[in-house]
Amino acid sequence: MASVKTDCKACGCANSAVLVLAGQDVCLDHFFTDCYEQLDKFESMVHSRSLDAAEAKAVRAFLEECSNRALFICFRNERLTNLERSRLLELLLSCGDLQLLLHRPPFELSCVVGKMAKQSE
Repeated sequence: MASVKTDCKACGCANSAVLVLAGQDVCLDHFFTDCYEQLDKFESMVHSRSLDAAEAKAVRAFLEECSNRALFICFRNERLTNLERSRLLELLLSCGDLQLLLHRPPFELSCVVGKMAKQSE
């Protein structure tokens, strides 16, 4: 939750903050923008399996924070538009998908190629 009656701390925004994301008071619009930017960045990293242990830990922490904040908004804000509700759902689903991918063991191409070769014999 945002500090009491604060303004959004994003670059010159005059809107009121609705919550804290990554230690910064942000409005709903900047929450969406920040989450989408981070999810886009992390999605390519997770799919390419180019994360070391520290990066994977940071991604997990962000996904958890983003999910928790989205749920907080859903439960605390009764005046959400349908677009805002759909964006929150999309964030929750994207976070869940990436969390599942992070917990999946690394894909081993050599194992698959070996199995395919055995099947064709």
